[in-house]
Amino acid sequence: MTNILIVEGNTQDARALTATSGGVTQGELYHKTLLALKADIICDTVYPADEGAVLPTGLELEGYDGIIWTGSALNIYNTEPAITRQIDFMKSCFARKVKIFGSCWGLQVAVVAAGGQVAQNAKGREIGIARDIQLTASGRQHPLYKNKSVSFDAVAIHLDHVVSLPEGTTILSGNDMSRVQALEIRQGSAIFWGVQYHPEFDLDYIAMLFDKYKTMMIEEGFCPDEAAVSQLASDFRAAQNEAGRADIIAHHNLAEDVLDPCCRLQEISNWLDFVEQAAA
Repeated sequence: MTNILIVEGNTQDARALTATSGGVTQGELYHKTLLALKADIICDTVYPADEGAVLPTGLELEGYDGIIWTGSALNIYNTEPAITRQIDFMKSCFARKVKIFGSCWGLQVAVVAAGGQVAQNAKGREIGIARDIQLTASGRQHPLYKNKSVSFDAVAIHLDHVVSLPEGTTILSGNDMSRVQALEIRQGSAIFWGVQYHPEFDLDYIAMLFDKYKTMMIEEGFCPDEAAVSQLASDFRAAQNEAGRADIIAHHNLAEDVLDPCCRLQEISNWLDFVEQAAA
């Protein structure tokens, strides 16, 4: 039996907005993803963005085999309490003998908590598919990327990226948008693996986010109008759910990296193997 703590990165208001958009929260999505990969996993979820949230401390943290940090709509360089509480909680995690995995926001929280810096990407937002992510020399040898291609695409949505690395960091992959698409941070006895993209997101989930952020998609030039956003979301859903849609797959250049769950979830699966081997 593997015990995992899921750390939901979004605020209560953001989680409610996701529900009204027809989606599950990122914590709920991770729970479903983990159960699909390992049926005997037990998950607890905490909400450090929420005022008054009860969080595990000290040896309670070490009672978990691993900790997973979700994405979030927040920006780490802002100083609101919903953010600073998460940075403080990540520091508490780094102070214990724990293994942590983070997607997108989770990576950014870890970098800042460990002494690095995250800023808005001057190249703009990476949304939909992060293209041509390349493993570094270290990444090719790292267990995060076992059975992963040396170059791949991944589902992504982020405006911010890492600009300064904390001590104890190894860059594992990058692309033209962000030189850090994955990294490892070692602090004390804690080991953090993080990715800037979202292996837990399938095309259905990113399509829901297209619809949720229609205004942003138009204002930032990804689509000319609401109809185009809706069509993009519809295409991604069709590629995910309708057999034989080679036309859509070719039009949007959707590779097996994002279409095949085994490929898409490889990093999370590898981290779970790492956690289970350490617990054995």
